[in-house]
Amino acid sequence: MKPIVLILLLAILAGGSPARAAEPDSLSGSPGLLEFAPLASDSDSVAAPSPPEPALIGEVEWLSAPFGEQLITEPEAWRAWRGPRSRGGHDWRLEPDLNYNRVDLLRISLVGEIQDPSTMAPRVGGRYEYATGRRRALYGVQFEQPLLPPGRLALGVSMTRRTDHSELQQVDENENSAALLFARQDYRDYFEREGFGAYLAWRVPDFSVISVHVRNDTYRSLKLQGGTRSIFERDRALRDNPPVDEGDIHAVLLRLERQTRRTARTRAGFYHWIELERAGHGMGGDFEYTRALADLRSVLRLSPTATLALRALGGTTVTGTLPTQKEFTTGGVDGLRAHAFAQYRGNQLLLAQAEYTTALWRVRPKGFDAGLHAIAFVDAGRAWDDAGLAWRPDRQPLQVDGGFGLTTSEDNLRVYVARNLQRSRSGAVFSVRLQRPF
Repeated sequence: MKPIVLILLLAILAGGSPARAAEPDSLSGSPGLLEFAPLASDSDSVAAPSPPEPALIGEVEWLSAPFGEQLITEPEAWRAWRGPRSRGGHDWRLEPDLNYNRVDLLRISLVGEIQDPSTMAPRVGGRYEYATGRRRALYGVQFEQPLLPPGRLALGVSMTRRTDHSELQQVDENENSAALLFARQDYRDYFEREGFGAYLAWRVPDFSVISVHVRNDTYRSLKLQGGTRSIFERDRALRDNPPVDEGDIHAVLLRLERQTRRTARTRAGFYHWIELERAGHGMGGDFEYTRALADLRSVLRLSPTATLALRALGGTTVTGTLPTQKEFTTGGVDGLRAHAFAQYRGNQLLLAQAEYTTALWRVRPKGFDAGLHAIAFVDAGRAWDDAGLAWRPDRQPLQVDGGFGLTTSEDNLRVYVARNLQRSRSGAVFSVRLQRPF
């Protein structure tokens, strides 16, 4: 069980003050994000090639942004990770988890998965959850059957009911839970999504996973729970959870995704997620639109002690009107770090980010490896509405933020100071994280 599970239990049992009237969270000068069991981070530094090493849990990590259902691990990543242990010719995992947010309160989960990528056997993943604040059972199940040896082509189906959020709000579950517990800040807006779908995926070696999805989903608004408790900052009012455009979305999606692997010795960095979504247009549902999103990330090694992490994010609406839950947003810890959470919103998006990291010194006592790295970063971009549905960033007043930070050599503690570079007297915005923002 992850350390965050025990911490969450102790915190909830300890209690705290109920939330006051809903007001926006203040980012400036407040504690940032905390996490005690980081999930896969989105990018990391590149090191020189090293000899192969055993694929042990904790040594191999696959870098990806939190898109998709996340019920079945990609076969290549599973081969490296191998799951807890093997049973009956299949690798499997079964583990409990806890998460905490301002609409579910404590969410208790049991997550399981079984697959054997070396055979044509089906891959199955599932999740059962209970949201204590809403008294609501949530679930997710995904079944995938490899086709045609060696199984690079696969047909899958899924069914889910989950507390969901925009894919652009990329603070992971554990980190967001700890931020709410310790700093009384929630870096997501939530809605309930219930539906089912089918897909055909083609895993092209050294290129991408190309897939076509057909989905029918129902979206529902969720309310802020007045009994949300925190350990510190108990008098801070939580931001309200805004309503969404409720209804059914019937859509077909074309998706390209590539993950990269890092190990304790070898760290690499190129990732892409590209998705074209077309809703309505003869498929039924309550909404009609065509939406495209591309998230590209890479890491360049500039010297043995310096790396440059890069991210380019673009989104556009080609036809129709986006429902609120599908609009593009930027601002806050996911991008434009000197701005408020989701300060900019619309049917078009552009965001570019760069982080330069260099080592200051390293300490190597026996059995311990630690160090300190300096960070310089810049974020530039904006989300906006265009009545003609044209992607014209050259006509937009793009925002630019920048700043500095410090991090440990293993990226398990990051401290940032950000400022709006377009305002000479803008205040400093502090944040603390235990993983890279991208």
